[in-house]
Amino acid sequence: MDSMKIMLDTNILVKFTFIYYKEDENIKIPKSLRKFLPILTAFELNKFRNVITMWNRFELRDVLMRLKLAEKNFMSGFTIDEFRDAEENIQLSRKELEGINLIIDNFLINSEWVYSTKEMNLEKIEKMTKKDFSHMDIILLHQAELNNCDYFVTNDKKLCSNKELKENFKVKICNVNEFKNKIMNLG
Repeated sequence: MDSMKIMLDTNILVKFTFIYYKEDENIKIPKSLRKFLPILTAFELNKFRNVITMWNRFELRDVLMRLKLAEKNFMSGFTIDEFRDAEENIQLSRKELEGINLIIDNFLINSEWVYSTKEMNLEKIEKMTKKDFSHMDIILLHQAELNNCDYFVTNDKKLCSNKELKENFKVKICNVNEFKNKIMNLG
């Protein structure tokens, strides 16, 4: 295993989930997901150490549950505008929740699981969330920093392009294409 230590943003792990689903269903992987394939392959081959903390798991579970619930609402005939009303009537089944937990557990297989979270600088988190960043994005960036990751890899253009984030966190924030180039050079 290479010594490069990274943290994949939740949006990347969700893309991996979509790829796995398409592969399982023998559905052609669309162009929008193909750019993630080299990173997924490198992840599966342990070309880098991906760090996952409790915070990653919390956010990934929340996102996958919301996506599954949205799918269920849509398949039940609710429009996007009606989803809020549908939430009271449509819930995820035990089997659906177990499936989501299994997805998360499978990501742990090729990751460095960090169970204990280091003490976070809440003032730093609040400072950055006051600047219109998602609290979970800032928490994950901070977790990457606290766990000495070399890179925080995200598909979020706002995170990649913000100079102030790059100055305030001791982890390099890089986009998918930039990271693909790095792992291609690992051999």
